[in-house]
Amino acid sequence: MRRVLRFLAVLLLVLVTLGSTAAFARSGSSFGGRQGFRSGGGFSSSPGYSGGGTPYSGGGYGYAPRSHFFFLPGFGGWGYGGGFGMFGSLAALLMVGLVVAAVSRAVRASRGGPVPGSGYDDGYGGEAMTMPGRAYLYRLQLALGRSARGIQDRLGEFAAQGSTETEVGLAALLQQTALELLREQDAVRYLGAEARGPMSMTNAETAMNAMALAERSRYQVERIRNAGGQVSRAAGPALEGKEALELVVVTLVAATRVPLDKFTGSSAGSSHDLAGLLTELGGVSPDALLGLEVIWTPADPNDSMTETDVMTTYPELRSV
Repeated sequence: MRRVLRFLAVLLLVLVTLGSTAAFARSGSSFGGRQGFRSGGGFSSSPGYSGGGTPYSGGGYGYAPRSHFFFLPGFGGWGYGGGFGMFGSLAALLMVGLVVAAVSRAVRASRGGPVPGSGYDDGYGGEAMTMPGRAYLYRLQLALGRSARGIQDRLGEFAAQGSTETEVGLAALLQQTALELLREQDAVRYLGAEARGPMSMTNAETAMNAMALAERSRYQVERIRNAGGQVSRAAGPALEGKEALELVVVTLVAATRVPLDKFTGSSAGSSHDLAGLLTELGGVSPDALLGLEVIWTPADPNDSMTETDVMTTYPELRSV
């Protein structure tokens, strides 16, 4: 039943996305995997927590700590009379303090702020925040101009030869992709970045699947797809567009166990921001990477993508 509900949630998100954007009759390709989710001890879903949203907007979280009832030997239980006295009053104050501390931690976590004892890095020498059983989801989307047309062939080689069945292989592909995009950063015309989390493993994988399906649905022919070690290719001749190939859109979606600082509050509106985002993505270690998707369109060299296409189909992207 849980799998059915997750599938319906992904399908609904994809349909909502498609309702606001039209699918192009063009080619695309992709590669990726979810090996980190598989080897991470299964899905984790804590009671009272609803993942999603972004910690930078102050919304999207619903953490409700469990209520605890205490029984204190010699005091007749919590609030039920008998032997309370001075020691009972001290115990009551202690219990109230613990409850206040728990609520304070929950509120600060829901707002994305530092939580004492959580290892949150506030930029003043603290350690990176690690929340067991939680995941972070990042999307970086770039539209590159004509001078970067070679990115199609290089990403195609990664899809054909890359290893997508292990975390090590996925991390290597993420690093190679980030490096190629760094080399072509002067050709970037539009870009956008999105961060979500922390969220449960289940919600992170569901959201990641929805993002990937929405992007792959923008084209009709998937020229090559490498997922989980399985490579598939579309038969038929390469597509030729009626318009010029002005831009190539590349989308990176990564799920991690730890937050990426450069995405925190970043507007991703300049080449300097882009270099930092790509460098941080490329530096994600295999044990910190839960899943990866790299999607680009068009994939065929003579297929078309105009600036008008990008502006109308990717309205969330910003001009650089």
